Amino acid sequence: MTALLRNYRLMLKWQALSSKTILPISLVVQMMIAVGFVIGLGFLYPRITPDIAKFLTTGAPTIGLLMVGLVLVPQMVAMSKTEGTFDYIWSLPVPRMVFVAADATIWLLVSLPGVILSLVLGAAYYHFNLHVSPLVIPAILLISLSGIFLGYSIAHGVPNPKMTQLITQIFVFVIMIFSPIMFPASQLPGWLASVHKYLPIQYMADLSRGTLTDLHANLGLAFAVVGACLLGLIVTGVLVRRRR
Repeated sequence: MTALLRNYRLMLKWQALSSKTILPISLVVQMMIAVGFVIGLGFLYPRITPDIAKFLTTGAPTIGLLMVGLVLVPQMVAMSKTEGTFDYIWSLPVPRMVFVAADATIWLLVSLPGVILSLVLGAAYYHFNLHVSPLVIPAILLISLSGIFLGYSIAHGVPNPKMTQLITQIFVFVIMIFSPIMFPASQLPGWLASVHKYLPIQYMADLSRGTLTDLHANLGLAFAVVGACLLGLIVTGVLVRRRR
């Protein structure tokens, strides 16, 4: 156990130093997403009702977390594959899942400032009080980690790095425009709303709304569905052990 913790600390330091140029940019992008989605999307509505304000405020951190997990993480892995740095990392005398854990920690920490800014900015800008539940901490962690490990599964499961980048662009398109994160599912066409009942994205948004506002959300179902996405951790473990 002591050796694992030592390796984890070393990999954490390694990733932080290796990504020292990209991390500040990623942090700024997260801040821009927070401001853009909370305030910018509000301009599309002729009148902001309390419910719309709460959807915008809680939807922005959900999108920010998903952008990191399902888009940024796979793209960074794809870039490392292209550069050949993953071959070097895998050659180190450190369990591969320790490296994955350290990398996931870095991206989780990068996501949190944007989450906090979204919530503080939205509540102040739209003049409403958040109803923060103690469950918000496991909810945010669950959204972030499930997205990150699904992203790892895609990055390591798709052999072609260019294909990985293409898939992440599709995710951006679907998440931002056709997912009930910034608006209720009732605004979608019936068939698309039905599709989202079988996808985790809507339930991730429900976790944010249900633990931060008084909007109705079935938290039990949301925790169960999003928690099932942590199977991506198992898939990631299998894939990184198989990859040479």
